[in-house]
Amino acid sequence: MTFDTWANSADIIAVPLAMIGIYYIVRQLKLALLESERDHQRRQNEMTLNAYNTVRGDLRDTIRRVRIKLKLADMFDEFTEENLEQIMTDKVLRDDVAKMLGFLNKFAVGIKHDVFNINLVNDLAGKLFISTFKQFYPYIMRVRKDYKNFYQDYEDLVTKLEYIRYGEEQELCETEKPVESYHHKHYHFPNDFGKYLTNVFKR
Repeated sequence: MTFDTWANSADIIAVPLAMIGIYYIVRQLKLALLESERDHQRRQNEMTLNAYNTVRGDLRDTIRRVRIKLKLADMFDEFTEENLEQIMTDKVLRDDVAKMLGFLNKFAVGIKHDVFNINLVNDLAGKLFISTFKQFYPYIMRVRKDYKNFYQDYEDLVTKLEYIRYGEEQELCETEKPVESYHHKHYHFPNDFGKYLTNVFKR
């Protein structure tokens, strides 16, 4: 066998070996990404549960105080113009309303930055988040006269929760349109780079 023939044979053997090597590298990368994603999901769920359990008691007490003062029977009771005036003229009540909405808005910020799991928040208190936003929407619009983007993260979260719960985008108000469509996946880089690569390898 001449040197050229031997070299050609070596090249022929090297190509499939290289392909096999690449396959195993990609496979190991995929498994590592999946494990990383599972670990991230576990940590995210744990942080969501810890945060919710930490604020749950204080949040419920604040909501109870607010609704008693405003004579609202529950989260579905109608919020009136008189309720709005009462909040605007009663500093203690207004502080409680701001505290209540602030708790909920902080969860929205955590979800926005991929710290909390939106599906777990939906299971824990999705209806509370949605109904409280809708009930106090007149107050939110009032404070937005002074601060344009007040509770915007909370509003964005409500839009997402309504899509998860009802399967379609809901109108929060006749004058407000949903902020975003959720018919397809959204990735937040660099945190979701692993999710992106995992979905690429699945195709």
